[in-house]
Amino acid sequence: MAKKLDEPQERGDFFKSLGTLFAGFVANRIEDAVTGLGPKLLRPPGALDELEFLTKCTRCDKCMRACPENAILMAPASAGLALKTPYIDPRSVPCFLCTTLPCVAACEDEALVWPRLKRADGQEIEGPKATRMGTARVKPSQCVTWGSLDREARACRICVDRCPYPEEAIRIVTFEGETIGHPVVYADACTGCGLCVFACPAEPSAIVVDPRRD
Repeated sequence: MAKKLDEPQERGDFFKSLGTLFAGFVANRIEDAVTGLGPKLLRPPGALDELEFLTKCTRCDKCMRACPENAILMAPASAGLALKTPYIDPRSVPCFLCTTLPCVAACEDEALVWPRLKRADGQEIEGPKATRMGTARVKPSQCVTWGSLDREARACRICVDRCPYPEEAIRIVTFEGETIGHPVVYADACTGCGLCVFACPAEPSAIVVDPRRD
């Protein structure tokens, strides 16, 4: 039975508890230090949490060779401890969310695993739609649907049309008092594939993907 806070504790119990707290603190600091080295990278579908991914990935490049779209790249030296790990640059080539996710099937080290997700409503999904590589984010200062001092706002829905799950992950919303709608991302449904980033006509892109960091 757990002791209450006002009950006396043995000296050994106290130091055991203190040691547990300290170990947890150190583990968190190590994880922050390891995952914080180098840039934040957008991982392929099914990637484990970053620290576990870096531990399991053997840099074998099998996922790269399995990708039919050549979307998976090898991280350069500037990535620090993530050197030679697989990542995706959606502005160059996005993830096309292949039905069978061959990159996952090719990963014998299980750094990439078949995506499964339980939604807030209790629905369980798996496969490409359950992929959570990151979350797209619209930059109003770059998006043509917002006006600025040097340009008039104009309608555009290319990012929505290129999304594999339009009207779920991203949709055009017209706010009160406005006549032109803007793209709005719904994080719960966004896979982070980057197809919207690739398709965006703005330069630089008006939409980016923030990699998942949990």
